[in-house]
Amino acid sequence: MRNMLHLFLCLSLISISTFAFADEPGAASGSAPASAAVIPVSPASTKPLPIQELCFEHLKAMPGTVSDADVKAACANVKQLEGCVSHDGTPIYHFEKIGTDKNPKKIFAKALIHGDEGLSGNVARAWMLRLQKIDPRNTWRVMPVTNPDGWKLKTRTNARGVDLNRNFPTKDWADNAQKYWVKNMKSDPRRNPGPDGASEIETRCLIKHFDEFKPDFLISVHIPLGVLDFDGPKVKPPPKFSPLPWQALGNFPGSLGRYMWADRKVPVLTIELKGNEDIKKLEAFDKLQDISGTVAIQADQLNKKDKIKAQ
Repeated sequence: MRNMLHLFLCLSLISISTFAFADEPGAASGSAPASAAVIPVSPASTKPLPIQELCFEHLKAMPGTVSDADVKAACANVKQLEGCVSHDGTPIYHFEKIGTDKNPKKIFAKALIHGDEGLSGNVARAWMLRLQKIDPRNTWRVMPVTNPDGWKLKTRTNARGVDLNRNFPTKDWADNAQKYWVKNMKSDPRRNPGPDGASEIETRCLIKHFDEFKPDFLISVHIPLGVLDFDGPKVKPPPKFSPLPWQALGNFPGSLGRYMWADRKVPVLTIELKGNEDIKKLEAFDKLQDISGTVAIQADQLNKKDKIKAQ
């Protein structure tokens, strides 16, 4: 009888301990301990990080060494338009610096619209950190992580499997986007344009920026083709940048170039880096930013002349 009573008490103590520990934070099966590293993406199931903290985590997660103080200074100034979140709920923020010219051109630059093109984020980061320290002639708005879900997943597409750079609602989207994808891209899932133009929340975020900011010039940073591709008026001669030649690649149904230049006459410069071996020095990023600003001014002047001729 004593043995039975002893056994009953032991089992009771074990049961009580199990329930007590299960109620403690982090004790559930498979949960991370409180000291686990913060993943630089805010899942939809939890409260997102404040955008300044998220910006810091993102920029520090990119390759290369940068000063914590410089990153914090730039990230302290990021903002978020209402509704600018990814499919999985991560905020899509931007950095802005007002230009000093009397009539500054508005330049919108974005990176990581394709989540597997990590180096593009390095360019945006370098430009943000530089803009934080200088007084630029033009007004810049920089979006360093346009597709945070794709970046987390290391995929070209967003979390829904859509190529955001084929999802812009170009005038020919309904007639040609799906047909082009099936016929020319052989239904490559990496280039899926989505079920409809602007079907993706990330695409609608960008469109909201274009409508609100009203850019004079757009820059989209990609890898790995190793060229400078310009959709806009013919700038002759284009500024030289020895690491990357100028080459026209054309635009496609649902692409940014067709949506903004062909449909709306806002020039688009696509910077296609070669890959992780390309442009290692910070000075090259600075020069590339200056070249972009020069092209923006030249393109705006040509655009105005063309509009006068058309009248």
